Amino acid sequence: MEATLKHKVLYYMVDGSTEAGQTVLDRIDGGKQIELVGCAHEPLVCPTADELAGCEGFIGEFGPVDAACAQAMADAGVKIASSMSIGLNHMDVAALTRLGITVTNCPGYCSQDVAQHAVGLMLDLMRQITFLNRGVIKGEWNPLAGYTAHRTQGRTLGLVFFGNIARAVAPIARALGMRVLVWTPTKTADEIAAAGCTKAETLDELLAASDVVSLHCPLIPETEKLIGAHELEVMKPTAFLINTARGPIVDEDALVAALDEGIASGGTRGILGAGLDVLADETAPNRALIDHPRAIVTPHCAYCTEEANDTLRRMTLTAAVDRLVFNRIPANAVTA
Repeated sequence: MEATLKHKVLYYMVDGSTEAGQTVLDRIDGGKQIELVGCAHEPLVCPTADELAGCEGFIGEFGPVDAACAQAMADAGVKIASSMSIGLNHMDVAALTRLGITVTNCPGYCSQDVAQHAVGLMLDLMRQITFLNRGVIKGEWNPLAGYTAHRTQGRTLGLVFFGNIARAVAPIARALGMRVLVWTPTKTADEIAAAGCTKAETLDELLAASDVVSLHCPLIPETEKLIGAHELEVMKPTAFLINTARGPIVDEDALVAALDEGIASGGTRGILGAGLDVLADETAPNRALIDHPRAIVTPHCAYCTEEANDTLRRMTLTAAVDRLVFNRIPANAVTA
């Protein structure tokens, strides 16, 4: 009896492994009709035509898809490109859609994970945990070094946008005794009040009132360098900035200047500190921020827990099965 031909999917992982994906695939109805083709690669490098050859699907971990890559996918016969991410600014969705390739992402897969990371950065900054540890490593033992620490109770956390991650941050902050202020153009005051938060009418209003500002907006043309010199000047000089969204949302030169001014002025101008899980160019990270004495930078890892990774695998592999085996539009399909 002739064996049934399987649908090949390029499983584009940094380490090239398919083992974890195969374990999840074996639990999905129709999964036995998919063959994962492992392919190791450098982060942020597009798959080549040779790597795509013979594949009907693509699942990418840190693999961008530009217009040329989209064309190579179409030429190879790829029908679906699934990104193991929420944001799709690394993929040319318009080109893929125009070429008839279904695009999917993974909304909400890591909301709790990124929310907890954002809160972790906030608490670290408010209590100077990393900064004081740096001093101890250098042989210092001074609990009064740096700036004055404060309790979370009675402080105001400002959330910029109010998607799944920000919604997950809000109850944690409220449990810590914080007032939560939200600025977003897409939610009403009643919607925000239902979550126990207060709506700011403008971004400037939120920035001026917040002790901690946490960014949770997508990277779109309207949000690129949303936080620049003006916005940093509006913030309290005792405030902290948290970014677990996308690096280009912040003007990094302006942020370095604001952090420098915070130190030079003794906390009367600029801002007090920043916690960043993302940078504008992660292929050549900004050393001025990484090395800054008032910045904590983590390597875009806020999403990275075993639970989140398992959800990523399930969502992307289910999308591939839906499109290739059952010829139906996946639940998380997006359009340009």
